[in-house]
Amino acid sequence: MNEYIFVANDYVPANTSSSALMVAHRPQHQYRRSALPPSSVPTPPSSESPESTQSPPAQSPSDEASVRSHESEPAQPTPTQMQSVFSSQTGESYRSQQHTAQVWESHKEEIRKLYLDENRPLKEVMSIMRQRGFRATVRMYKSRFDKWGFSKNNSKREVVTMLQVQRQRNALGKRTTFQRNGREIAIDAYLKRKGISQYDLAEPGIAETLPHHLRCVTPPPETPLIIQTGGALSLQELVLQTARDLAWNPYCPADFPLVTSAAVYRGDALRCAITDITNADWLFHVGHFNRGGVMCEQGFKSLHLMITKPSIYGLLHLLLFHLDAYNKGIVKEVWRYLAAYSATIKADGPLARLFQGISKFINTHEFDEYWNLIFECTERLLLIDEQSSGLPEGTIARLYPLIFIPRAHQYKQGPYRRLQNRCDFSRLTQGTKPRVPEEQAIFDATELLIIGTQSNWQGERVLELAESILETTKKFDYNIDFFIFIALNALAHYYRADFKPGDPANSPRHQLSVQYLEQVCQLSEGKWDPDLGYFMGDLEKLEQWYREAGDTLMADDAHRRWRNSLDTIPVQWERVHVVAPQ
Repeated sequence: MNEYIFVANDYVPANTSSSALMVAHRPQHQYRRSALPPSSVPTPPSSESPESTQSPPAQSPSDEASVRSHESEPAQPTPTQMQSVFSSQTGESYRSQQHTAQVWESHKEEIRKLYLDENRPLKEVMSIMRQRGFRATVRMYKSRFDKWGFSKNNSKREVVTMLQVQRQRNALGKRTTFQRNGREIAIDAYLKRKGISQYDLAEPGIAETLPHHLRCVTPPPETPLIIQTGGALSLQELVLQTARDLAWNPYCPADFPLVTSAAVYRGDALRCAITDITNADWLFHVGHFNRGGVMCEQGFKSLHLMITKPSIYGLLHLLLFHLDAYNKGIVKEVWRYLAAYSATIKADGPLARLFQGISKFINTHEFDEYWNLIFECTERLLLIDEQSSGLPEGTIARLYPLIFIPRAHQYKQGPYRRLQNRCDFSRLTQGTKPRVPEEQAIFDATELLIIGTQSNWQGERVLELAESILETTKKFDYNIDFFIFIALNALAHYYRADFKPGDPANSPRHQLSVQYLEQVCQLSEGKWDPDLGYFMGDLEKLEQWYREAGDTLMADDAHRRWRNSLDTIPVQWERVHVVAPQ
């Protein structure tokens, strides 16, 4: 940092080449001696000799003339200005000095050792330095300490930054402590002294760089890490603790509409991994084991991102997969893999303990008991109170779209519907409103999925939103299959709601419902998109609707088309992650 001196009523860096403008920082003004009594003239105390404290003798007129003559000559400032100071902190009187930056730097390590390494109070440091010939005031020391970063106390800004770093490292399974000048910082003691919790100081965003006098370290474990088989309640608490840590890692800018977070997550490699494993589970369920094995292999290639690059969206998506999955072998293998990977990289944060705890739980309990645990963890996550739990505002609402991702099948539809009914769409309307047509389409599609599912696809709002999405997406020049799927599916269910099994095949409601569902199936028929695997489930649904209306011929045809569509899934397949342009 540049040193400054006074120059022509302004500050300039000390390396200014114009020496003509420079004047001393504390010029030694020449005062005209007056005939005031000696007691009225403040004389700084001195320890040099008794004579030095006596008042000067009275001056003669010739002396005054001499002084006036002397005043006509310019003052010659000395390199080091002396000032007599009484310190209220040390209780002593001494001669202080104005020192250049170079002089201060020459004593920096000496002062650091006394003040920081030996943890001496400032009064004692000043006394020792005076004995060594270096004199300065308390204000000078404190000013220099600010420049050097010599601090023994935690500032609020530093604690906020340390908490951000700690949350980010916790999410990656890393234990964290901080050191100031080589000594461990007790953040908990600071919070207790202030009467606050860490969530009162929580700020979203990536932590800024720690000041140079603060250091983040990973302490060695006090005892070997042994994860005991956790009970249901302890594992639920781990889910909530992990969610709190992950919620502060930003996924998209805070000024984006809440619904766009799920859209951004759609391009995440972790989302692709979980989707591939979901598709594999479905393929195993329908008997396509070779294709299911290839899909499963692809998913496990990137599943480690749940540990190395975790997000709260990935956590919820992982829980939802386990609620949908049929294949118990895949379910167990996912938890075993995540537990083993976190142990291999020596991660021991809440996320690692969660994976290891669930892996042990599923091997020691019945599957339905395990399923109920995952359901309760997911439900508690959706019901968490953001303010009392220290979550950023809007965290839970941002997760809603994930719960309504279309699925080819569901293991237990009843409880899953209960999760969907926990979502309050009005919370998604808070914050920034959609600003461009693409954001508006995402917003409308999300609203349609939520209110349609919760109302059994009834109401004029369902019809209005579906038609609006179909009209809006006509103007888009990129892949819009997802939006069209949601709109057409909504219309199919809207007209199907009043149909009852046994109603004739020529019923207007039946005709309209299968007409829209046929359009949905045509979006994917004859091609395979791993991200739209749920389209296959609609061919099964189409077969079911035809059979409910007694139209066996069309039902058999729908079944044949479904089988043919399965054959379009490649036996050898590898996902290619496309990096969006910056």
